[in-house]
This record gives sequence, C-alpha cells and structure tokens, in this order.
Amino acid sequence: MLADRFWQAGISEGSKDDFYARVLGKKNTLEGLASSIRGAVRFVRETCYAILYCMTRLDTHFYGFLELPNPLAEALFADSLYLSSHQVINLLTLSRFLVDHCPLPLREHFLPPILATCFRQMDAKISSEWEKLGQRETVQAAGEELTEEMKAESILRQLTYSAVVMVADVLDPARPEGPSGEAEGSESPAVPPGKFPPLRKFCLMNPSIAVPLLVFCSHAIRMHDGRCCGVVLRVFRSIIPEFSTPEIAKLHHKEHHHHFSGSTGTTAAAGAPFSDGFAIPAATAHEIREFICTEVLKAAIQSLHDPYFVDSQKEIGALIAAILAYYAPLTPTPRAILLSLPSVKPAEVDRTIEYVCKGGVSSRHQRAMVLELLEELKGVSVAEMGKLEKSGASKKKGRSKMAQEFMTPGGGQQPGGQVGDASGQREKTPDLEGVAGMFNEG
Repeated sequence: MLADRFWQAGISEGSKDDFYARVLGKKNTLEGLASSIRGAVRFVRETCYAILYCMTRLDTHFYGFLELPNPLAEALFADSLYLSSHQVINLLTLSRFLVDHCPLPLREHFLPPILATCFRQMDAKISSEWEKLGQRETVQAAGEELTEEMKAESILRQLTYSAVVMVADVLDPARPEGPSGEAEGSESPAVPPGKFPPLRKFCLMNPSIAVPLLVFCSHAIRMHDGRCCGVVLRVFRSIIPEFSTPEIAKLHHKEHHHHFSGSTGTTAAAGAPFSDGFAIPAATAHEIREFICTEVLKAAIQSLHDPYFVDSQKEIGALIAAILAYYAPLTPTPRAILLSLPSVKPAEVDRTIEYVCKGGVSSRHQRAMVLELLEELKGVSVAEMGKLEKSGASKKKGRSKMAQEFMTPGGGQQPGGQVGDASGQREKTPDLEGVAGMFNEG
C-alpha cells in the first residue's frame, strides 16, 4: 500500500491510457482498494501543498507568525523519507515557493529551520536511494522487475536534479531581486538596498543552512548522474571564493570567470566576492573552508578516479584547482589530502600548489596542472579500458573513517586503479574500496 504506481513516458510498458485502463480494471480488487487509499492520502497532501502556496502570497500575514517556521518545517520534512521519489519532487517545488516569496526582513525568522531541515532530509533521502540503486544493480533483474528498476532510476535522477537545481537557485549570484530585496512579485513594503544580504550570502553566512546544504552537495559529486554533478561542480566553484580572504579572492578573480547555471537554464557570471558589503563570520568561513578542503576535495578526487565521470574530468579538475588556489595559502589541509594519495610525490604537490596560487594564471592552466598531478589517478572510459596494460598490484592502504563514508558496494577493482573486469568491461557499480584506500590515516 505504500508503493505508488506511476506511469512514465519512455519507460512504462504501454501508453498512458493503457496504464489507467489497468488501474481502473482492478478497482474492485484489494489492489484497487490500496490504490484508492493511496490516491486519497496523496490528494490530501497535495491539496495542503496548494493551500500553503496560496498562503505564501499573503506575505507578512503568513511569514510573520512567530511560532510558524519550526512546526511547519517539522510537518513538511520530518517524515519525507517515507515519501516516494516522485512525491518528494512536489515537496521540493513547494519549498522553492516558500523561499521565493519570503519577505526579505523576515528571512532570518523564517528560512533557517525550513532550509536546514529541507536539505538535511533531502540528503538523507536521495543518498539512501542512490545507495539502494547501486545495490540493486549488482543483482541481475529481468522482465517486469527490470522495468520497475528503470522507472525508479529515472525518477530518482529527476528528484536529484530538482534538489541540485534548488541549491543552484538559492545560491545563484544573478538571482533577480524585487524592490524589497526578495524575488520579483512580492507585495512587501520596499526595503532600502543594502540593508539585508542577498539570499545567496544570507545562506552562506548562516551555518545552520550552509552546513546541510554543502553536505548534500558534497555527496552529489559522487552520485552517478553527470548532469547533476555538473550543476554541483559549478555551485562549488562559485562559492569557494566566498570563504577565502579578500586579498586572495582579488588575486584570482580576474582570471577566474566562474559561471553559474541556475534553475532557468541561463548562465551568468558570478560577481566578485565581498563586493556586497556582507562578510561571512570568520568562524563560519573557517569551518566551511575545512569541510571543503577535506570532504569536497576527497569526493572530487574519487569522482576523478571513477570511470563514470570520465567526461567530467575537466570540470572536476577545475574544482580541485579552485580549492587549491583559494585555500592552500590559508590551511595545510588540501596539501595533506594530496600527499595522502598513492603515487603522488611531495615535490610535485608543492610545485602544483605554488603554480595555482600565484596570480595571473588562467583557470585553464591551473586545471591542466592539477590534472597532470593526478594523471595516474584519473579514471578512463570503458572504451579505453581494454587497451591499458595491467600494472603491478599495489598494497591495500588503510582507510580513514572519513574515507569509509564514500564506500559504495559492487563492481571490481583491478590493480593499478582500473575499475572493471579482466575483459575491460566496467561493472555497473564500481567498487570504490580501492579509491577510498587512496587516503591514508595521517
């Protein structure tokens, strides 16, 4: 009774009319009873979403209730893990309306519990669904089961894309602002420009929002969806300068033309950080900087090693180069992460960091330097796997607790870092045990 039936073009057997005919044909059965109960629950829930959307148009009369944000966040997201993926998409749509219509003076009051709970639950839901998908791919399925798996994978990719586009929209530097500072269409009284930070900076300044948001993005780098990974990589490249210092950001700003893909599909250049007059607190910047230098950098290196992301290696290399350029002068963490990799010499790491950190170097040259440093760790496409010579087996290195979090079951690991079987064919879900072992305990 908890499993919704749904029809999706291109995957479901038969047409939409055939699907509805099968459903209606079972209305007098127990399955039909379960379908009716599901439909009633779904109708009530989606009607509540519609009512909440209408209430957002009341501006301060809705957003101004002091007791509203926490109970509303709990009601919307606490049990969202149990919703099917295509129902969670509707919840994300409502969440975007709640954010878009919030009057700027009330953001501090309303948005932190809503966005923090939303991103925390979306991370748990989407990450667990990708893990289940990886486990299913290790078992051969046929016929009807295969069709159901294909539909589940397709809708999971849609859900993941909806989530990462919401992140991109919230952090879009070109997000349109109305007279009072919020998205266009608000009827709130006008607020003097510059009195409140833009939504992007508001989220990055608030650890309760920024932490779950960035944790989700760090996990999305590893999810096997090239489109979503591309959006997340652009998000990180856009926000990395925000957690640096004005001097370092100014040194690299003219050479780094970050581009940001928002929900509308348009592309806009990210403005210079620190130019809006709102500074991220030093403690928050340090905390997030260290997170990016560890979790995000490790995720990027592992994706660089993964054959699935062979077509995204330039974008991944650009992210790694940006982390080194903006953060290596401030913390030894990225250097330590690189030194923990196998086959990477300290002299080469220092030479790469010195090159990417100096001013006047284009992002393209920085990326090339990073990819050269990590050449032996780069994954190769399926077509190239059979052409590679087998290198000598390397000793299995110890895994840190942090590296263990990136483990994914399935597939086979060949000596020399190649993922696939002896015939050169890549497994559906690569075994990342060897990849996680790249990082030493120290």
